[in-house]
Amino acid sequence: MSALFDRVRADFPRAQTAAYFDNASSHPISVHSAAALHRYVDWLTHELGEPWWPQWAQPRDQVKALFAQLINADANEIAFARSTLEAESNLINGMADHLAGGNVVTTDLSFNPCIYHYMVRQQQGLDVRVVKNRDWQIDMDAMERAIDGNTRWVSVALVSNVNGLVADVAALSQLAHAHGAYLYADIMQAAGAVPIDVQAMGIDFAACSTFKWLMGVKGFAFMYMREDLQGAVLTPSQPFGGVHLNYAPWVETPDADADDILFSPNTGAGAYEVSYPSYEGVVCAHESLSYIHRLGVDNIRAHVRSLTDRLQEELPAKGYQSITPLGNESPILAFTTPDPDATMASTRAAGVHVAMRFGNKLRISPSVYNNHADVDRLIEALP
Repeated sequence: MSALFDRVRADFPRAQTAAYFDNASSHPISVHSAAALHRYVDWLTHELGEPWWPQWAQPRDQVKALFAQLINADANEIAFARSTLEAESNLINGMADHLAGGNVVTTDLSFNPCIYHYMVRQQQGLDVRVVKNRDWQIDMDAMERAIDGNTRWVSVALVSNVNGLVADVAALSQLAHAHGAYLYADIMQAAGAVPIDVQAMGIDFAACSTFKWLMGVKGFAFMYMREDLQGAVLTPSQPFGGVHLNYAPWVETPDADADDILFSPNTGAGAYEVSYPSYEGVVCAHESLSYIHRLGVDNIRAHVRSLTDRLQEELPAKGYQSITPLGNESPILAFTTPDPDATMASTRAAGVHVAMRFGNKLRISPSVYNNHADVDRLIEALP
């Protein structure tokens, strides 16, 4: 296994220029994804023709299947989006009838802009309940008190960007479903890094962008919607499609028995998409998802676990106290830092890239190309 990930390191040039531990912010793309993007740019430069869309229809459809396989969903439950937050917002818009008169429950370990999004909706009249964490973990007792018979929607991060906490979404799903609510999971910090089974976990809706653990580019995301909820509970909030104009001068012989403007509403997951997806995102995700499948998420998790276990053991001895639970199954760790400015100055000077969040929280997020030599470099750089 170590030999496999030694070879993986060569696929990420970023590993040659720095000890990069900030994958929870943005993951570098591999040389394989870069080559795919270059091929696409070359086609745009030299071969673009009309109609152009059949050229890229196959990878567009295949990438949905690859993502569906990654989370144990069906391809017809996957739609394209532009970002995780946009997807969650569109889902909420499409649930307007279901949410009427009800409340939404989320936690303060969710992505900060997601909380902002719900605060804005609260000002617009939506009953929003933000459950505070207890010792940097989801307070299940508080969640049980917050979720009641009027709860319609429970939103959680499967993996928190704050400290990498892996939420017990199966338990949260049972709690939500017992009260007639649906569970939405932000899987931005999970997809590609930890195993996901939306069916076993009881996830009704989910979304993630590709520029973190899916090793893709910004501006491209996936949205999962349980098939039986499409149309029945969730309605498209931003319709997109085309029309046929059944009158002169658009047609020589209009159909007198038909309306002037004819159209057929999109059905399935495509009904929840707005315009065309980013084809740069498509070609990059097609390559990166294939790459992740070849490595195997279980193997990725096992490789990174050896690094995170070591960091959990050694950093507290240097005065960095962990706010990530021991044994937590994600590649993200966070530590309170005695002197944030000194830590960032020292690590930067050593060519070590980490993140400082929420004032004094040192966040470290190794990935497939990191190794113990990188960890040595990080530990030596910490003041």
